Amino acid sequence: MDEIINYYNDLAGSYDENRFDNTYGKFIDLQERTILDKIINPEEHNVDLACGTGRLSNYAQIGIDASAAMVEIAKKKFPEKIFLKNEADALDLDNDSVDTILSFHFFMHLNEIKTKKILAECNRVLKKNGRIILDIPSSKRRKILGYKANNWHGANSLSIADFKQHPNFKVKRTFGVLFFPIHRFPNFCRRFFVKIDSVLANSFLKEYSSYLIIELEKK
Repeated sequence: MDEIINYYNDLAGSYDENRFDNTYGKFIDLQERTILDKIINPEEHNVDLACGTGRLSNYAQIGIDASAAMVEIAKKKFPEKIFLKNEADALDLDNDSVDTILSFHFFMHLNEIKTKKILAECNRVLKKNGRIILDIPSSKRRKILGYKANNWHGANSLSIADFKQHPNFKVKRTFGVLFFPIHRFPNFCRRFFVKIDSVLANSFLKEYSSYLIIELEKK
């Protein structure tokens, strides 16, 4: 985890501009927010896990990240919220205290062992029937494309079936994001594909989207 934390500490100052202040980042952000607006009640006791600079912290009361630099930026965006510098597998939260955990662009960087530890910690802090909503690259999409990771960055991918086997959570709803290879499209035309991309990403072809959004409910 130290390598990941150091990477994001170094990136924090330019993260928003480089990752989401462009047509590709805005394309993903719009699709994610469209889904989250439908399934998250921001008035509940929610946690934005691996909140980064707070891009999605408007949906939560508490933001948590292991990168001190990221947390400082998030605090400036949302001075009214609570932000904690915390490892995701050892949360400074009480048992059975959280309604929903939101965690985006995080599990994709973890190995199998770390994924299991963090899901176990989420299970500890969630209330009965509480939820964790996370995104993950689709393993079915990657298999078709012959994708091979070079390092930890975005290396983890799973299928819906993988989540259905988890002993402590049940899959409640699933969504797809980014069906087209938008990064290969010219900048000027990307915005015109948002709606059709969302339709295809949430059709029977869902698992062939780039990313899956999985809503897990604590059993």
